Amino acid sequence: MNYIDTLAHKIRKGETLPLLLSVLLRGGSVFQRLGMWKRLHCPRVRVAARVISFGNLTAGGAGKTPAVIERALREISLGHQVAVITRGYGAARARKVQILPPGATDPDAVKRFGDEALLIARRVPGVWIVRSANRVKGAQAALEQGCDTLLLDDGYQAVSLERDENILLIDGANPFGNGCIIPRGLLREPLQAMNRATEILVTRCDQTTDEALRKLTETIRIYNSRAPLSYTVHKPLEIQRLCDGSTLPLSFLQQQSVQALCGIGNPDAFFQTLESLGARREQTTVLADHQALDQVAFSSELPVVMTEKDAVRLGKTDLPNLYALTVALAPYG
Repeated sequence: MNYIDTLAHKIRKGETLPLLLSVLLRGGSVFQRLGMWKRLHCPRVRVAARVISFGNLTAGGAGKTPAVIERALREISLGHQVAVITRGYGAARARKVQILPPGATDPDAVKRFGDEALLIARRVPGVWIVRSANRVKGAQAALEQGCDTLLLDDGYQAVSLERDENILLIDGANPFGNGCIIPRGLLREPLQAMNRATEILVTRCDQTTDEALRKLTETIRIYNSRAPLSYTVHKPLEIQRLCDGSTLPLSFLQQQSVQALCGIGNPDAFFQTLESLGARREQTTVLADHQALDQVAFSSELPVVMTEKDAVRLGKTDLPNLYALTVALAPYG
């Protein structure tokens, strides 16, 4: 198994850390909490559009992108002009607001907007992508393009921009990590922050137990008793062959030996999905979240199955054994 044994992965798995390192990280958590406290007490800006935020309490891995895609498709079907406002994780730094119009082709799109934003653009015809570290400036740029509905990607902590809906996603399989604040844990804020949510989506409910979901629901309701609560899964749809864009049914993976590859916040969730589809993981490659892909990552002649986000970072390829698993958000049960 080729595994990037980073500190982030150790924290996500709840592994014990050396005492001194643990103490230092807990000290850093104080600064994280102070920074969020300051943002919460700053003035907020209201723009002339409907603003819908999607975000997590934890750092990465809750599956926001399928939720944003589903909502963007729904809003566009209703006749709205939709923009996704993103910080552009995995993209190169840029001071100016970056705009990707619907249907635009840009060979440097991954570098300019990041893998998640480009995946949304590919899956949602008609959507505008606006990248800005300052969400208020990004929203204003989207309004200048005629957009009337703004989706904040990873916007739960971007509190400077007022929103009409504040949708919180919680990973049912690993909801709060070790319960500690970044950098000692995965939490960006204490659990009390759930009270800001207007709707809560629990994701990956098929990768945990009914008892764990029951306890998670009780915890959520301690902090937020009013927000609608939905249970979802990341439903596999099909397999895409990357060299020619052709699609294969999910049965392609049944009893198929594969090299599983991903560079996402929660790799175990992807591997569990592959195994639920009958794939046999002969080799496993885990990269850091948003890490660039190159030919070195493909170490065998086995079919290499990756996430859509990984495929976006890879770009065009002539290798015939590379595939991406396409998923969508769906109700649980």
